[in-house]
Amino acid sequence: MPTNASIDYALAQQEFFKAGTSAERLAALKKMISTAPKHKSAEKLNAQLKRRLADLKKDIEKEKKSGKGKSFAIRKEGAATIVFLGTADSNKTKLFAQLSKLDYKSENLYSMQMKMIRFETVWLQGIDLPAIHAGFAGSPMAGLVFGLIRAADLMVLVTKSEAEKSLIETELKKARIVLSGEKKLDIEFTKLPFIQFNFSESSTAKDFADLKANIWRKLGKIRVQTKTHSAVAEKPLVLKIGATVRSLAETVHKDFIRKFRYAKIWGPSARFAGQQVGLEHRLQDGDIVELFTQ
Repeated sequence: MPTNASIDYALAQQEFFKAGTSAERLAALKKMISTAPKHKSAEKLNAQLKRRLADLKKDIEKEKKSGKGKSFAIRKEGAATIVFLGTADSNKTKLFAQLSKLDYKSENLYSMQMKMIRFETVWLQGIDLPAIHAGFAGSPMAGLVFGLIRAADLMVLVTKSEAEKSLIETELKKARIVLSGEKKLDIEFTKLPFIQFNFSESSTAKDFADLKANIWRKLGKIRVQTKTHSAVAEKPLVLKIGATVRSLAETVHKDFIRKFRYAKIWGPSARFAGQQVGLEHRLQDGDIVELFTQ
């Protein structure tokens, strides 16, 4: 955030980064421009904001052309949103059908599909995007597709060669989307983590299981189940890696912090089953936690 930025600018910036559609990003960006600092040292920031506004307006115009004026958005569901990208020859849609248990249809190569993908105890939202080709960034569908990519948590690049990866990367860069090790947002660029996967007829069930496990690791999240007396909640809570008992308690209910006494832990982060810990104990994927209050 720039020096001497107002609270209104900070709030607008948060809205921009959390926006799930181009229309929401546009509204937030306009607020950022109107509330951004106007002193000389903020000239670069204001220029970046104006360039981003121009790019966003182009994206929205493309979305209108592809959707005949109708807005399009996919409501985020599940523990995370994963987008699948590839060329027409990459077998991307076959892989998506395999992971999501959809029936494969070749006519879906250039369309868009959303289906939940099960990974052990959680569901991931999978979005199969239209096939990418040279010049895709200038196509009517580009604005809509790039908007969904920016809102995603992870990209799966389905490729048969480094040339295919390079093609996809080139088209993404035209939309200021960059392949990265983790998700990072700023005004000019969206940096997203990715996994590269080569799907072939020899791919096995183990390959698919390993891919889903790799997706989960790359997301940087953990699953924690809560326990009440002898009952363990079937559905885990999803938290960021590094989350503590405090993070869990705040997620369950704010009263758990105010009335907290201690917690008991079973699982990878516990030195022994039922270990008694405090609020700052760091949790791990697969932990079971029972919270005790006054």
